[in-house]
Amino acid sequence: MHASFFTARLVALAAIASVVSGQGLPAGCDRNATVQSGDTCDAISARDNVSTWRQSTAELLTPVAIICLSERVLCLGISGQDCNVTYVMQTGDTCQSVANAAGIPINTLLANNPNVNTNCTNAYPGEVLCTASQIYVNTTQ
Repeated sequence: MHASFFTARLVALAAIASVVSGQGLPAGCDRNATVQSGDTCDAISARDNVSTWRQSTAELLTPVAIICLSERVLCLGISGQDCNVTYVMQTGDTCQSVANAAGIPINTLLANNPNVNTNCTNAYPGEVLCTASQIYVNTTQ
């Protein structure tokens, strides 16, 4: 594996667990989860049908932590921006194959998962993608 892959994953994980106990959830948070011992950020995303990107950006109030720490409360979705139609990437998947299986245009898949590059070369097995037909992501905010 390339160092850039691990750096990108570390950056993504650094953005994921961002609510520290006692600081509350952001306004409009319509779903949350408490990290249990042994949870990984991707496992939480898969279990709760939230894309890896959305989980990493839903909580914007506090400095980021390095990992999904046990007993932390994570915001999983912001009202009006909460995609809960997801797919867990498998070895051999491409963005086009995921979009085809979901019956959505590739542009919709990429719009809802702005962490994935246009060639889908940075998507990894276990990553959870939003596969909704509606575009939920507003990157202009």
